[in-house]
Amino acid sequence: MLTIYRSLVTLSLLMTLLMVILSAYIRLAEVGVGCTDWPSCYAQLNPDTEKKGVTVLMEDARNVAYYNARLAHRYIASTLGLFIIVIFAASLRQRESRATGLLVPLAIFAITVFLSLLGYYTPTRSNPLITMGNLLGGMAMLGLLWWLMQREAGVITPDKHTSAYRPLAKIALALVLLQIVLGGWSSANYASASCPDLLQCESNILAAGNLSNAFNPFRAIELDATAQVVRTSSLGLLSMAHRLFAIFTAAYLAWLMRKLKGAPEINDTLRGTVLAVSLFSISQVVLGVSMIWFSLPLLLVSLHNALAAGLLLSSINLLHRLTPQAGSRLPVPPQPHL
Repeated sequence: MLTIYRSLVTLSLLMTLLMVILSAYIRLAEVGVGCTDWPSCYAQLNPDTEKKGVTVLMEDARNVAYYNARLAHRYIASTLGLFIIVIFAASLRQRESRATGLLVPLAIFAITVFLSLLGYYTPTRSNPLITMGNLLGGMAMLGLLWWLMQREAGVITPDKHTSAYRPLAKIALALVLLQIVLGGWSSANYASASCPDLLQCESNILAAGNLSNAFNPFRAIELDATAQVVRTSSLGLLSMAHRLFAIFTAAYLAWLMRKLKGAPEINDTLRGTVLAVSLFSISQVVLGVSMIWFSLPLLLVSLHNALAAGLLLSSINLLHRLTPQAGSRLPVPPQPHL
């Protein structure tokens, strides 16, 4: 039974990762990322009919890829929902023997229900909160399944030296999560085109009122006469905040990974995790610069979302490696004889 449970968790994790990537591709294609006459064709919305991003779907190959992605997303979501129900039922029945108890499976089940309702009742791109709900819900579900799978794999008993790095790993995970939130909010508000250059935007992003408008969770999307999102200066501030915080996050991760790599008490398992975090972090920075340089092509922006998921998982893995499981104790160093 335990093997079946772990297999279901692993399959659910893989399907959730694929869902996150497909969702990003579908969302970006619908709003015209990578369209031919960028950025004039970007973010054309019609709240009445929800015919979104028509310009990006004119090429036959891209049109086929888009609809195949939607079809795959639908079938995977249905199968994943069934798997999550089975996992939750098994956890409910055997909660005493589960490494994470019932809390994590319950959270995964609740997120699944939330995403199902969100997708069924509010299929729109004109409300940033709905887009954020889908994006963050998928990432949260992915992270929780990854944590559940790892905690079920075996008992973790880090020694007293490696456990000292746990607070630093928590900060790293918090920064990665905050960066994902900033990136999601920037994308949900179609802020990408407001700063065509790496460190320069179209308007004065430091104007009064931009800060409160950009980060207002209930902000409305402004449309012009052609139903295209108006690129206000507050959107430029939002996009630049995402970029600058990415630099700060990458710098902290570089410092922490260097500190861990040079620590003599770090074992080979942790060194593999350190390498993964480093590779995902560096790849995100390189890809972010490339996206701006090449005017946000659809493939690179979709890959950016996939690498964000990889950075999240590797950061969670680092925390997992440094966190003892319930019931395990840190080894006590031998005491000298008197």
